[in-house]
Amino acid sequence: MNTIFTNSFTTFSFFLILGALIVYLILKFDKLQRNKMSGILAQTRDVQPLFVAKAINHKLKAIKPELNADSRRDIAKQLDELVAAYDTGRVSLPEYCHKLNSLLAMVA
Repeated sequence: MNTIFTNSFTTFSFFLILGALIVYLILKFDKLQRNKMSGILAQTRDVQPLFVAKAINHKLKAIKPELNADSRRDIAKQLDELVAAYDTGRVSLPEYCHKLNSLLAMVA
């Protein structure tokens, strides 16, 4: 092995080929990872944001117990209308979350 590296040209060409091979493997791995990531993004494009959905669930759980009093019938009616509008698709997720915030402020 020591006799191979006696000539500077052979040493240079050895490391040049080794470097080119490493760069090729890195680029191949990068392309593979990009393809995986684009596949994952394509699959999750229509999924609702998980944290917003969890926040909405917590807000609903906080609002519903407070609506038992007779003085809060109008808020209960607004909540029922809002939930029905969201279920039919007339209200977007961020708008739904914002309106729940305002109902939660009325209840608290």
